Amino acid sequence: MPVTYNASDETKTVELTVSGKVTQSDWDAVAPQFEKFVEKNGTIRLVEIIESFKGFDPSLLWEGIKLDFKVIPHISHCAVVSDISWISPISKAAGAVMSMQLRTFPLAQVDDARAWIANPQDG
Repeated sequence: MPVTYNASDETKTVELTVSGKVTQSDWDAVAPQFEKFVEKNGTIRLVEIIESFKGFDPSLLWEGIKLDFKVIPHISHCAVVSDISWISPISKAAGAVMSMQLRTFPLAQVDDARAWIANPQDG
């Protein structure tokens, strides 16, 4: 599966990993869980690991936008982890207009990203 989802109610943290093309079946497996997690936990933290990205099923565009409007206001901190050259500047630009704190990390620093999400006041 190109998208994996792990969540912890204890830490109110979600970790999403993308590797490849995001399909309708990936969306159907992950999006409802993510939305329910936010509804249950209120403010959450997110680690998004993008190992590779080969696009997404175009039919998901509107669904993705609707989910973003629901969940983004509830994300206090987001760590974007990727070695894809265009991910970091796009993430930083998006983060500049959002209320969440957002940091980018290379894949080699995934543990640093997780540590920052666990204790964002430390760095």
